[in-house]
Amino acid sequence: MKIVIINGSPRKGNTYAAAQTFKNEMTTLGNVEFTEFFLPQDLPEFCAGCMLCLEKDEQLCPHSEYTLPILEALLPADGIIFTTPVYALQTTGAVKAFFDHYAWMFVVHRARPEMFAKKAFVLSTTAGAGTRAAMKTIVTNLKFWGVNRIYSFGFALRAVDWDTVKPKRKEKFDTKLKKAAKRFYKEVVSGKKRSPYLLIKLMFHFRRGMLKKEEKTFSNEGADVKYWTEQNWFKKNPF
Repeated sequence: MKIVIINGSPRKGNTYAAAQTFKNEMTTLGNVEFTEFFLPQDLPEFCAGCMLCLEKDEQLCPHSEYTLPILEALLPADGIIFTTPVYALQTTGAVKAFFDHYAWMFVVHRARPEMFAKKAFVLSTTAGAGTRAAMKTIVTNLKFWGVNRIYSFGFALRAVDWDTVKPKRKEKFDTKLKKAAKRFYKEVVSGKKRSPYLLIKLMFHFRRGMLKKEEKTFSNEGADVKYWTEQNWFKKNPF
């Protein structure tokens, strides 16, 4: 099993400790190969808003030296784990900057078919509050990538550093986290492709109707029309 982990912060604090527990629990269940990226080190640039990825080709992104290696790791992976601490009641700025670079991969643009059977897990911790909002940003983007199923787990540890988390709270967190890791492992290893999220199906069909009109008007011009034609999505439903 191949799992890619995108760490939303370079700080090796509570969220990082939680990710290590999650990883260790998965490895007790079978052979798991992890590939990890840390933000912002592995994608240190903000999206330039140049639109080259959307209008032409993602390889023309001025930051492709960072975005393409991550994409190359994500596509063949069996699952994705995303982690984020809570910064100002939201996900980290590095995570937002990350997803800004991959908007071209939304299902209404040029979604990668490899994502349609993939499972993902979003993990977040906080000293106080905000995990729900932080995880929602990630979950929404992963849904629009076409990821088949996304699971999440957020927990308030009531401490800034792992070593200062109260023993009883740490034990409670550890138990829940290990159960979540087991469920995620079983879901990934099952290989079961579940029905796509209703919103994503609706967005796909709505966009197909739009692109069909564009195809007739602009004679296959445009990156999205070209891609959908190559994927034969004007005639078949990839889901």
